[in-house]
Amino acid sequence: MAAEGKVPYDAVALDEAEKRFWKGLWETAVEDAVVDLGIDMVWFGPVAAAVVSEEPEELALNFILGAAAPGAMEDCYLPAAIKWMERHDVDYRVSLLPDLPEAAVAKAWLRRHQHRLIDGPARLLRDGSPADFQPPPGIDVYERVDPREDEGFADPLAESLGLANWAGTFFFDLPGTAGWRCYCSVDGDEPLAYSAMLISEQTAVLALASRPAGEQDGVGQRAVLHRSISEAVAAGCTTMAVAEAGHEPAVADRESLIQAGFVDAFRTFTWQPHARVVM
Repeated sequence: MAAEGKVPYDAVALDEAEKRFWKGLWETAVEDAVVDLGIDMVWFGPVAAAVVSEEPEELALNFILGAAAPGAMEDCYLPAAIKWMERHDVDYRVSLLPDLPEAAVAKAWLRRHQHRLIDGPARLLRDGSPADFQPPPGIDVYERVDPREDEGFADPLAESLGLANWAGTFFFDLPGTAGWRCYCSVDGDEPLAYSAMLISEQTAVLALASRPAGEQDGVGQRAVLHRSISEAVAAGCTTMAVAEAGHEPAVADRESLIQAGFVDAFRTFTWQPHARVVM
C-alpha cells in the first residue's frame, strides 16, 4: 500500500470514472421517478450536469462534474452547463478535482461569476494492491446480478450517499448492468452489508452501504470490501475511489474504509452560487 495521503492516481481517469458512476445511476432510475421527479443529466462536452427538479434544495442530487476536465473551460462547456443548471432554479454544487488540467482556470471563472468555495469532502482513495486483511470467517458474500434477487439492495446504498429517502430508484436496476459489480454479505439468511462498484478501465468507484443499526464491528462491510477490492484488482484497476455526493461517509463507514486501506488523498473543491450558499 502507498503511504497515507500518497495514493498515486490519474486525475483525468478518476474524473471520468466518477462521471460514469453517476451517469450509471441516473440511467437506471425507474421511468416513473424520472418523469415525476424531473431526473435529468445533460452532457456539455466533458462536463456532466445533473438535476432532480423536484428536489431543488438537495445538493447531493443537483451537481456538475467534470468542470475542470480537458476542454471544459477552453471550449466553454462549463459556462454552458452553469446556464443550464440556472434554468432549473435549483441549488447546485460544482465539484472540482484539484489536479485536473483546467482546475485553476475553472476556479477563477467560478469566482468571477459569483460562486464561492465551500467545504468539500476529503476523497478516500486506495491503490490497486490486494487486500491486506482476511475476509471475516462465517460470512458469505454473493454477487447480485439480477434486480429481483434482493429487494433490500437499493435503499441502504442510497442512504449511505446521503440521498433522499426515495433515491433507492437509482440502485434498483444496477445488479447485472454492464460494468457494475454489486455484492451483499450475509450471515446465514441475514443481509449485513452491500456495495455497488463501477469499473471504468483502470479505476473503480465504490459505494458502500452504511452499517446496520446495532452492528458494532462492521464485519459485513469488511466482507463486501474484501470482495470488492479483490474483484477490482483482478480487473486490473490501479485506483479505487469511494463515491461521494458532496459529503464524507458516516464515521463508522469511514472506519471500515480506512481499515481496508483507503486514505484521504485530497479534498474536493466544491463551489456553489453565492446567493444559494447556506450560512
